[in-house]
Amino acid sequence: MNSTKDLGEQLAKVCLETASRDNATYADIRLVNTVIETVSMINENPASEESNDLGAGIRVLYQNTGWGFASTDEVDPENIRETTRKALSLARGAAKIGSKITLAKEPTHVASWESPRKKDSLTVPTETKFEVLKDATGRMKAEGVVARRGQIISTKIEKYFANSEGSRIYQDIAQTGAQIVVAAKGPSGIQRRSEQQYALEGYELIDGMDLPGKAPAMTKEVLELTRAQGLKEGRSDVIISADQLGLQVHESCGHPIELDRVLGYEANFAGRSFLTPDQLGKLQYGSEHVNIVMDATLAHGQGLGTFAYDDEGVESQRKYAIRKGKFVGYLMSRGTSQSVGEPRSNGCMRADTYQLPIIRMTNVSLEPGDWDYDELIEDTKDGILMVANYGWSIDQKRYNFQFNCEKGYRIKNGSLEGMIMGPGYSGITPEFWNACDAVCNEKSWTLWGTPNCGKGQPQQVMGTGHGASPSRFRNIRVFGAS
Repeated sequence: MNSTKDLGEQLAKVCLETASRDNATYADIRLVNTVIETVSMINENPASEESNDLGAGIRVLYQNTGWGFASTDEVDPENIRETTRKALSLARGAAKIGSKITLAKEPTHVASWESPRKKDSLTVPTETKFEVLKDATGRMKAEGVVARRGQIISTKIEKYFANSEGSRIYQDIAQTGAQIVVAAKGPSGIQRRSEQQYALEGYELIDGMDLPGKAPAMTKEVLELTRAQGLKEGRSDVIISADQLGLQVHESCGHPIELDRVLGYEANFAGRSFLTPDQLGKLQYGSEHVNIVMDATLAHGQGLGTFAYDDEGVESQRKYAIRKGKFVGYLMSRGTSQSVGEPRSNGCMRADTYQLPIIRMTNVSLEPGDWDYDELIEDTKDGILMVANYGWSIDQKRYNFQFNCEKGYRIKNGSLEGMIMGPGYSGITPEFWNACDAVCNEKSWTLWGTPNCGKGQPQQVMGTGHGASPSRFRNIRVFGAS
């Protein structure tokens, strides 16, 4: 028997009976147990930290007009009863000034799900992780190198969800990730090279990344970058690497399709959107080569946005946001889907630990195209290859943006030539995606993990997934780092 599941069943009974006696229209409870271990190495300085956060979040809808939410880290029956009453009190207050709320229908689910893993990362000794990071950062030592660091994060999340409609769902989710960074100082200032990945996997992800094996090449590159030429401002054809394009999808595709931002329910962290409902099914968001899916199913891959059920008990799904360039779908909840004519949520309500669920990205991915990577380089007569994100800026509507990359290469007559220090590019979101004329095939496609997406106030930090392969964009504004 699983203790988190058993406790969840016990507390759910208390919560739902309390809500029912006080005439709640709807109620749900999530018991969440989160364990995180972070192991770090900065130069020769090791550090580790482990946290264990157990608590419950309770939502109540009263008279179909008022929501109330309350949470607690004291998970005994009496406190859950009191927390449910707090949520009810808030819901009654909201009902006095609220408008009618209609929840999209969702089948009742009774299920247990465990994410796939070959080696539980939390059972791997901390000393083993230190040795990997020590080996990797040790191989970064060189004249001119000013900083070396590495980090391995191991996460286990157990969730028990129950609602007044009869759903009872237990999920056991394992996530693992790592990053190594090397920085060097030279004639062009301080440059950096980094490597990272985060996924719905166990420690097998770290074994496969081979951080020590990547360290020498990264060190060589960062030293070359300190002597490399910059990029003059102008326009150029651009090929964007898969890792950088994953972040581009996150910022200029994933956030604008969050329906709570569109409707004005959320506006923090550059939080509105240019994708208003009148553009749904009409806007040519990108070229015919651009197909973007919202996919939380395991069939899509083991991403940070992969799960069986979201945090209001909706089963994971695969839906298109952009199909052949046309804008066709939002990330939605049970309370917002009908505002855009959708009878059912597509399962995008998620919360950091046991906080209030809000609409969040699942795996928002650019589907693979037809091009072989080498053939795409050969087909590009004059352009810039841009690799690995350094930083970015985007406006309040997710419309105007700019991205800086760690490194680039000139492409001349189908061949990669000299390295470029700190290349950047900018654009307007629909114009940029309509300039896409080639997307590489599945051989070059990777489901990248973004572990630190911030949204909401109080802020919630969450992992999302973004699949991408290298892609070409024509006549893009480019510039060099200052």
